[in-house]
Amino acid sequence: MPDRAATTRLVAAAARQHLQPLGLHRRGASRVWFDDRGWWLIVVEFQPSRSHGTYLNVGAMWLWHERDHWSFDDGGRIYWRNDGAFVPHPPIGEAGWTSSLDFVNAEQFTRDMDMVAGIAAQRVEQLRSQFPDPAATARQLASRTTKHGESPWWHAYHTGAAAALARDPHTARQAFHRITVGNLNPAWAHDLAQHAKQLADLADNPPALQQRVTEVIHATRQRLKLPPAPPSPCPDRVPSGRGENTRPRA
Repeated sequence: MPDRAATTRLVAAAARQHLQPLGLHRRGASRVWFDDRGWWLIVVEFQPSRSHGTYLNVGAMWLWHERDHWSFDDGGRIYWRNDGAFVPHPPIGEAGWTSSLDFVNAEQFTRDMDMVAGIAAQRVEQLRSQFPDPAATARQLASRTTKHGESPWWHAYHTGAAAALARDPHTARQAFHRITVGNLNPAWAHDLAQHAKQLADLADNPPALQQRVTEVIHATRQRLKLPPAPPSPCPDRVPSGRGENTRPRA
């Protein structure tokens, strides 16, 4: 049985082969890779398992909430089959799905890691297509219900922030107002509601609202020690239509 460092080297080799060509970067010497989209990140984590193997977590991390840690805001654990198929949640009662790759020997682990890293690359491409810009992201988030285990307040905040970045004040205001009402018991919820109210108050001035969210993104990038953001995909005009989180361990 190899030590953790030896396994991490095999993981890194497979990740370099599949993720580096897509433009992803490795976070230091960890098992975390990321795709910097400016206002959000795609985070890929090959989470160590007890068997010296790995789990696979891939998801979106929105940068419009200021913090100094990495997280999965949309997405996370990936399940796969030996034929290379993968899903975020396996069909109930259907055999053949797994969420972990065990280490048996170096040859086996290298071969199987090639498949797992390839699945990670495919999931990155899916997320890029799913969230190409803030307007599409706001529409996606606004059109779906809260996912299992997801806070409805954070879902509303992410929807509002995406709409604010897209200069869609109607959607932004509606989303932020869902946080400012109700019985918000946790302390973090009160803080979130206060911040949401401040953003909702800017909805009558879409450029100012967009600028405020952009400032938060810049502050988050600084706290995460990311380089200055590439050019923003945010629109220059209001669209005509109206319309915490799990942290990577490595």
